[in-house]
Amino acid sequence: LKRSDNTTVQQAQVLTEDVKPGKQAATLTLADGRKIFLSDAINGKIAEESGVQITKDKNGLITYEISDDQSEPNSTNTLSTSRGETYQVILPDKSKVWLNAASSITYSTSLKERGEERRILLSGEAYFEVAKDRTRPFIVKTNTQEVKVLGTHFNVNSYENESTVKTTLIEGSIIVKPTISTNIKAKKLIPGQQADLNKSSLLIYKADIESVLAWKNGLFTFNEASVLEVMQQISRWYDIDVEYKGVIPDEKISGGISRQSDLKAVLKMLELINIKYQLENSASGKKIIINPQ
Repeated sequence: LKRSDNTTVQQAQVLTEDVKPGKQAATLTLADGRKIFLSDAINGKIAEESGVQITKDKNGLITYEISDDQSEPNSTNTLSTSRGETYQVILPDKSKVWLNAASSITYSTSLKERGEERRILLSGEAYFEVAKDRTRPFIVKTNTQEVKVLGTHFNVNSYENESTVKTTLIEGSIIVKPTISTNIKAKKLIPGQQADLNKSSLLIYKADIESVLAWKNGLFTFNEASVLEVMQQISRWYDIDVEYKGVIPDEKISGGISRQSDLKAVLKMLELINIKYQLENSASGKKIIINPQ
């Protein structure tokens, strides 16, 4: 195609082939700036720095082991996933972390910071199974809040393109402390509760545990979810952009499917509620276009 000024216009093509689901992959950035692409790294010891040994097992699991007493408390690593990736790590204190797509955690390799605190900086979404240690609180910090625990299981969803940060407690107890405003008071959660934090309030609800943990369990599970919520999850897992032509449909979606399904199988949910869409492939990448009804 040519415009009147004779510049070439790239025409989007209908995407005919299916889109494969995401995979177990991540990038580990070491304290010295080196990057390790974990899907390519061989099994066994992949790095050693500041008295901490990092290994990868046959299932892709990353484990930290403090190899001597000279571990450097200020040596930090970042584990990050792109869209279409997920990963799991065991930290030096034996806490387990599952990282969802388009997410990252940054942490001291010895997990010793600010004295006896175990601190993690999270962007995106992660599920934590925290090893119990009453003398060393475990703190997960996002851009808007801190979650303080001693030993527990919980999920934090803190994607920047979502309007609220959702913290869901599975086991134990946690304190959610907002950091965006001194007018929003910290609250303590009991198992089965979810804290939703926005710019002006921190509200506590009964959690839909099945839906919250679906990603960790290899599933998409929706219970009266909005089209926007569903498409955000699809976009992150299949590494595909979403464009809305006109008003975003207000239909609600319920159901479930494996995250190992190809994209077209997942999009059948839209067809069942008569939402029209098309798949395109252009110079900027793959895209789902949601059309007016």
